[in-house]
Amino acid sequence: MIKHIYISNFRSIVELEVEPRNLSALIGPNSTGKTNVLKAIDLVLGEGWTTKAKVARELFNDVAKPIVIEITITQPFVFTNYKGVVCRVFKVKLEMKMQPDFSCAVRMIDENGYEHYLNEDFKKFCHFIYIPSFRDLNAQMRVSNWTLLGKLMKVVYDNYVTFYGENEDALKDDFKKIMFEPKAFLENDFDPSPTTVTFKKFSDCFKKYCIENSAGFASTLEPNLNIYNLNWFYKTLQISVKEKLSPKEFDSEEVGAGMQNLILISIFQTYAELMGGKVIFGIEEPEIFLYPQAQRSLYKCFQSLSEKTQIIYTTHNPNFVDAQRAYEIVMLQRHFENGTYKFEKSAFINEIEAEKQKFKIYSHFNTERNEIFFAKKILLVEGASDKILFTTLLNDKWGIDIDKLGISVIECGGKGGVIYFSGLCIAMGMDNFYAVWDEDEEVEDKHSILATLLKKGQGLELAPNLEVFLNSKIKELNLNPNSNDKIKQAFDWITAVDPKIIPEEFEQLKPFFEPIKVEETEANAQV
Repeated sequence: MIKHIYISNFRSIVELEVEPRNLSALIGPNSTGKTNVLKAIDLVLGEGWTTKAKVARELFNDVAKPIVIEITITQPFVFTNYKGVVCRVFKVKLEMKMQPDFSCAVRMIDENGYEHYLNEDFKKFCHFIYIPSFRDLNAQMRVSNWTLLGKLMKVVYDNYVTFYGENEDALKDDFKKIMFEPKAFLENDFDPSPTTVTFKKFSDCFKKYCIENSAGFASTLEPNLNIYNLNWFYKTLQISVKEKLSPKEFDSEEVGAGMQNLILISIFQTYAELMGGKVIFGIEEPEIFLYPQAQRSLYKCFQSLSEKTQIIYTTHNPNFVDAQRAYEIVMLQRHFENGTYKFEKSAFINEIEAEKQKFKIYSHFNTERNEIFFAKKILLVEGASDKILFTTLLNDKWGIDIDKLGISVIECGGKGGVIYFSGLCIAMGMDNFYAVWDEDEEVEDKHSILATLLKKGQGLELAPNLEVFLNSKIKELNLNPNSNDKIKQAFDWITAVDPKIIPEEFEQLKPFFEPIKVEETEANAQV
């Protein structure tokens, strides 16, 4: 399994270190570089061999500097080198350059710091399979050397050969004998009429033309047509689907994209279970084509499979994260100058503390509040009336399109909830949130989180509460803090109010949530 990843100068990444768990979710807004982490791993551990032929401008963040990718593994790869020395490898390193000349080297590094050429045995030992978001589903349903299904069938075939005492010829001979009758059945010239095409007529006609066309060759071409692949029995494996509501059976290539994706995910799950401990998966957006219940089911499956294998995935879906497993979340952001970076979690975010806080986390989190992990900016508020007021203020009064800009307004269920979620954001290393709360409620804040937010300019306290605060700032306004209809009351006021008389204290939020100006973006991009 992968213990540590170091990436430098690769695509959007200037420098990044990640320590993945057996199950790791890479999350963050679009274009932050989540996919680039998986591509970096694939460049080093993937099925292909990375040589200087793969050097390309778009891989470099800065063409004047080399790309460096180092991957450290948990268990050593042990091999004997050409000198007969037993070596223990814990790290593999890729270095790629464009200047002064194109070059690329991938080396294993042993515990003494000596470098060795990457070999096929290491690739099998630390086997990485990358499943991109753009999935050619039809291609993945076929049995070939490059598909999950094909790899699995190759293992089945190799194990069959082993069962035959490595005597592959004996296995093929037995297979031919068993297949004689079904082969004769399919190749039978069941209709002697010359106008009816049968397999026998096709075979005879095809062989005839092959022999005629090869008349001038050194050796005559005499093809042998088989209804099976003698060199790889499972090559002709075909998946078909029978739906409950229809008696008809369909080839997997004929069903819709959603059904095909379910089949592909099932192949992935089968591969992971049967090959557990021998493979590392990198999966982009596993939620594609899945309805919510299926997403949650697959996420639970990921948790189970990760006990034996490693799964690193990207997602934009709250159903694929769990606050009780926040230690598995890697939150990525992107800076104009410094590229992709991660929020540095506190040591408090771990399995032991998660177990202690299990029921508290359960009571605080839901799918909507999981948006905390995905938003570019977050506004934490106490209740529903606060949420509707500030959402309308941002969207309608200030023209800040919160959905377009990736802003989430999270209702925390009171002042205690604001403290809880603010503390969680701080522990996760997040600096992209702002909090608003009422002064009146006495709630324990033993870590002085609210005072810290006020000091940092990331918080606003309304004295004594939202309604009384607004009444004190706006003449003739008479909002009732004890009303049973506080949500409508807040909405009616914010929709009708003249933006010019909105309390200046609210203006503190505006620069935090306003989009970066185009001129600034272009200037930073040039830098």
